[in-house]
Amino acid sequence: MAAQQEDLVAIHDRMQRRRALILLVSAGLLLPGAGRAQAIDWPSKPVRVISPSTGGITDTHARIVFDALSDRLGQRFYIDGKPGATGGISAQVAARAPADGYTLLFIIASLIVTNPFVYENSLYDVERDFDPLAMLAKAPFAILVRDGLPVRSMTELADYIRAHPGKVTFANVAPGSLAHLVGELYLQKIGGKAEMIPYRSVPQTILALSSGEMDIFVSPIGEARAGIAGGKIRGLAVTTPARLAALPDVPTMEEQGFAGFDIAGWYGVLVPKGVPRPIVDKLNRELNAITGSPAYRARVADMGAVAAEPMTPEAFRNAYRAEAERWGALIRRIGLKLD
Repeated sequence: MAAQQEDLVAIHDRMQRRRALILLVSAGLLLPGAGRAQAIDWPSKPVRVISPSTGGITDTHARIVFDALSDRLGQRFYIDGKPGATGGISAQVAARAPADGYTLLFIIASLIVTNPFVYENSLYDVERDFDPLAMLAKAPFAILVRDGLPVRSMTELADYIRAHPGKVTFANVAPGSLAHLVGELYLQKIGGKAEMIPYRSVPQTILALSSGEMDIFVSPIGEARAGIAGGKIRGLAVTTPARLAALPDVPTMEEQGFAGFDIAGWYGVLVPKGVPRPIVDKLNRELNAITGSPAYRARVADMGAVAAEPMTPEAFRNAYRAEAERWGALIRRIGLKLD
C-alpha cells in the first residue's frame, strides 16, 4: 500500500513538472536563446508604420527612414498616414495595435511633449500605451519677421512688442505645438503681449508673412530658408546653440542675450507597449545605423533638420520625459487648453 502511495506521489510530481515545463515554453522563458530567436525571425512579413501625416516634410522624412530600413531588413516597412487631432489619431490607432513588432509609430515631438498637456481629452497615454525606440532627427526653428517690421534683432523686436502691447501678430499654425510655444516662451521672457493668429499650414503662413499680413512667425528651418530667399522676410534668430549651415547669416538666440532657447522639434519612433525586447533592441540598432549614415544626414540637412546622436531606448525616454516636464510647466503657466 505504501509503495502504491509513493508511485502516486511520483506520478503527481512528474505531472507538476510537465505542467511547469509547458508554461515556461509557452512564455518563451525556457531557453536563454528564445528571445534572440524571436529577434532573428523578425520581421517575417511587412511592417506597418503609422504616421501623423500624409504629406509634407513629416511624410517625406518617414519615407526616407523606412525605405532605408526596408532595404536593410529585407521586408517592406510601409507608411500608413493617419492625420488628425494634431497627431492624436495616429497615436490612438498605434496604441490599439498588437505588441508584436509589426506596427510602429512615427512621431513628431508634440505628440509626446505638448499634446498631453494641451488637450483636455487625450486619445492616448504615452507611458501606458508605448515603449520608446529611437530619436531620428532634430528640427530647429527660425524666428522670422515681415520685411517692413522696423526691427533687426531679437532685442529690438522685444522693445517693439513692449511698445505696442497686443498689437503685434504672431502667426500660429498649430496651437500647442513647439513652434507656438517658442513664441510664448519669448513673450514671457521679455514681458510682452502679442496676438496669436491661427493659420492652416506653414506655406500659407509664409505667404501671409511675405505679404505683410503677419508680423512674426516661428518657422521650421526648411520653409524659413525658402521664405528668406524670397526677399520679403527676414530671419532674426535660430533656436540652436550654434549657427546653422542652412542659415549662416542668422544669429542664435543665445548670441543675442536670450538663454534657454536651445529648442527643436524632433522625429522619433515608438512601439505599442510590450513589444518583445529583442525586437526593440534590433530596431534601435538598425535605426541608429540609418541616422548615423552620411546619406541620411545629407537628406535631412536639405530639409532643415539635424540627425540625432544615437540613443538607447532608455536614453530616448529620459530625453522626452525631461522635455515634457519643461513644456508641461509652460503650458500650465499660460493656461493653454484645447478640446
